[in-house]
Amino acid sequence: MVTMGMFQRNYDSSPDFWNSVIATVLSYGTTEIPKVDRHGNRVPDPERSGLFHRSVGERKGQVADWRASIPGSRRGVHAVEFQDRYSVHVDRFDPGKDPLKHLLVDSPKTLLGLIGAGLVSMIFYSLFGGRRGL
Repeated sequence: MVTMGMFQRNYDSSPDFWNSVIATVLSYGTTEIPKVDRHGNRVPDPERSGLFHRSVGERKGQVADWRASIPGSRRGVHAVEFQDRYSVHVDRFDPGKDPLKHLLVDSPKTLLGLIGAGLVSMIFYSLFGGRRGL
């Protein structure tokens, strides 16, 4: 686990802070970042960095999901925002660059859910969709 002390603490410049987070997770893997550090300073919102955009993710009780694309790479960074912290990890496939591989490798539960929903829709349509005028 990466510690908060590994990140640049220049909170006035959110791109610098979030760039250091991205560099750290690319090197060391998953990390948890408290929204308020041990000195009482609130970390900047990912959206203000210009690096992250609002996204979706598997439901884990989060407030929001944020994603950053890694230029020149298939990978992407996913920040899951909870009430008190951000949980940040690297996806092997950025969903914006390769959504199918992202679903297959990084989010297979979501893929199974989509397949299941598609099958239910097809069955429902085949049973009730062709009957107009009922």
